[in-house]
Amino acid sequence: MNLIGMLKREVETHSVLQAKWLKERNIKMSFDDLILWLSQEYFVSIGFVDWFLLVAANTRDQKAKIVLVENIWEELGEGKISETHVSILINFLEQLGFDFSKHQILPETKTYLEKMKSVIDLGFYYGLGALGPANEYLLKLEYSQIANAYQQLKKELNLPEGKFFQVNLDADEGHSKRLFDLIEAVCLTDESKKQVMEGNRLALDAREDFYLGLSRLDEGKH
Repeated sequence: MNLIGMLKREVETHSVLQAKWLKERNIKMSFDDLILWLSQEYFVSIGFVDWFLLVAANTRDQKAKIVLVENIWEELGEGKISETHVSILINFLEQLGFDFSKHQILPETKTYLEKMKSVIDLGFYYGLGALGPANEYLLKLEYSQIANAYQQLKKELNLPEGKFFQVNLDADEGHSKRLFDLIEAVCLTDESKKQVMEGNRLALDAREDFYLGLSRLDEGKH
């Protein structure tokens, strides 16, 4: 199996996609579950832009910088503030009646963000593994589960169109391909391949913290 195949397989078979909270919401998601997930994902969306900028700053390869900056530019709505992924998420939460004055980051979400930053700080190739497979490719598989649960919930409640999900799923499709192409182009040594694999694994493990926080709140309710 080639490097890209191995990276994809690592994501597809990782336990984060079998997280208890995620699996249970595939069966039934409540309105409160939706708000909780979106409110924590908001902090991830903010961190996401910073991670790309840091990885781009970690290389002198101009072609790599261009690919990373293109992804960021799209995340940032190509210069339209209302179309940035963070703005779309804020708008979505506001439509759902979320009270931003009570918005708090869960400790586990904070841990996830800190771990992601530490993986990126290890170096350029680690960062590529953390951003490509373990974020853009993972999100496609993860967000689609939440998006499906949202569509089910939408049938029961009068909820807005899920533009947030559509924008992210559409973007991640192109973004993950672009990053896989970049990984293939720049990871030419055994050491760089090893670092990309390691960055991917560490970032996938870190994402589990995100769901541990959501599960902890579940246990607190019972």
